[in-house]
Amino acid sequence: MANVVFFSFTEADREVVLTIKGRAVNPNYTNLNFRVKDLLKRWNTEDDSVIRQAITKAMTGTSRTIVFVGEKTHKSKWVKDEVEMTIANGKPVYAIRLKGTDGKKPKALEDNDIFLYSWSEERLQELATI
Repeated sequence: MANVVFFSFTEADREVVLTIKGRAVNPNYTNLNFRVKDLLKRWNTEDDSVIRQAITKAMTGTSRTIVFVGEKTHKSKWVKDEVEMTIANGKPVYAIRLKGTDGKKPKALEDNDIFLYSWSEERLQELATI
């Protein structure tokens, strides 16, 4: 499915990513224009299998994953798993730094030779639609 993007991010960046998603799906905001699937819904569980199942379901029908890298993204177990699941499904992974952040590049991006782009809405639009 073209132009349906899975957003990968850490809990610490939830509000910023929610704003980005809102812009991407708002027809009145013309800088970003693509569909999004994510796990912005909060889960009241620490059961890894339940969370992994939710990620798998959210990734169904997506064409790629975009990892939003903030200050604490490199510490996230779930970003690592989402990168690995996307690659295992034969889909591309792109990474973009959140505006104003300088956190360490996550190991999963390093291990899979995924370039980390600097923030710009133009770059995000490009990554979501190439």
